[in-house]
Amino acid sequence: MDCPSPCITDTNIWIDPYRGGLLAEAFLLPCRFIVPDVIIAELGEPSGAYLLSLGLQEHGFSGEQISQVQALVRKHRGVSSNDLFALVLARELKATLLTGDQLLRKVAEKEGVSIRGTLWILDELVTHGIVTPRRAAEALKLMVSSGRRLPHQECQTRLRRWERGE
Repeated sequence: MDCPSPCITDTNIWIDPYRGGLLAEAFLLPCRFIVPDVIIAELGEPSGAYLLSLGLQEHGFSGEQISQVQALVRKHRGVSSNDLFALVLARELKATLLTGDQLLRKVAEKEGVSIRGTLWILDELVTHGIVTPRRAAEALKLMVSSGRRLPHQECQTRLRRWERGE
């Protein structure tokens, strides 16, 4: 499957590829990755400046879009306002939202926004031949061992397949 374009990212989606040693490789995917401008300053490790240098694009907001975010903040108290900026942008651009945040995923589903996560990025890296299956398995093990919360069964399925070189 080809990468949907554009892909709107939240704060946390870049931590997993960073911890797995595949951050630069993720930007070799045929995707246009966009982040709300309010999130750039929030990014710590990896830094927003570094992600921008790799090809992440930032996007500003109109007054109307900010009002939409404020309405969602009142409606969904457990989700950060910055994550809701990513949701509003994905909805407005009819784009895929890349996130690992479970609360944000639930709200995005209610809003009819397409969602993908870290495992999808890894799948795409293998599908596009950017990394070998074994390299994807190594990266996934690093992510899990560093404490990243990924769906256990889905990780195990991929590890078995990728360790066989498939």
